Amino acid sequence: MGLALVLALSAGAAVLHAQPAPEVFPDGETLTLEFIDKALADGRLKSAADLLTRAQARGNSPELRLREAELLLASGLRNEADMLFRTLEAEPALAARAKTGRAVATLRDGQVEVAGELLKTAVALDPALARAWTTLAVLADQRQDWKAADAAYGKAIAAAPNDANAFNNRGYSRLLQQRTTEAEADFLKALELRPGLEIAETNLRLARGLQGRYTEAFAGSSRAQLGRDLNTVGYAAMLRGDLKLAESYFSRALELDPQYQSAAAANLAYLKQLAGGQSAHNP
Repeated sequence: MGLALVLALSAGAAVLHAQPAPEVFPDGETLTLEFIDKALADGRLKSAADLLTRAQARGNSPELRLREAELLLASGLRNEADMLFRTLEAEPALAARAKTGRAVATLRDGQVEVAGELLKTAVALDPALARAWTTLAVLADQRQDWKAADAAYGKAIAAAPNDANAFNNRGYSRLLQQRTTEAEADFLKALELRPGLEIAETNLRLARGLQGRYTEAFAGSSRAQLGRDLNTVGYAAMLRGDLKLAESYFSRALELDPQYQSAAAANLAYLKQLAGGQSAHNP
């Protein structure tokens, strides 16, 4: 299967946002931390920054500084985030989470081996740290070490059974392994936990398309989403060898949605190359 692995390392993905604070803080800090975490998870960086600034004006605890590092990372300031994560590794209660955050930062700089070592240390310090296990699983996906990926995703989901992103990530790993029915179940679980999670909706359409269930793959699609969904299901049809159907989906995506015109056009050009190759071999 010619699927490309999409690393979940952008704002709002499971491996980016800070883990919920385990301690109970006075003066409502626990609730503030939860609000900041939610804003980071949703990619609402300005809201996270505003909450953080107000909270730090009352006192800059280590937990707040950890969120500051996460905000720096989400904002693309990797060097600044790395330096702050390093200082927080000296805090026993934060060490595992700080190492995980630094691992994500180093991954963005392409330092895969360094990130892997940081993550191994993090899960040794805190075996229930779902974010570290998820990131280790993504690294295993990159290596196509499916046994290691399955084990790491299992640890992540055991540690955070209500994390929709963990199920979505495992589902994509299963797509890479051509385990489409298991992948579909993971995407459905992700959407049960977090209705409207766009990446899980797209992956679910891909999983159903790869099983040849094209009509069902479009279930629930809206006019605003149709261009994206046509491109996604068309890609699945192309991978299955249903080239005429794929061409019709890509062509409709080109007509309907300017946002997906470049992707659909590239897929359509590739499909025509495939079709030409088939014609050359099958006169």
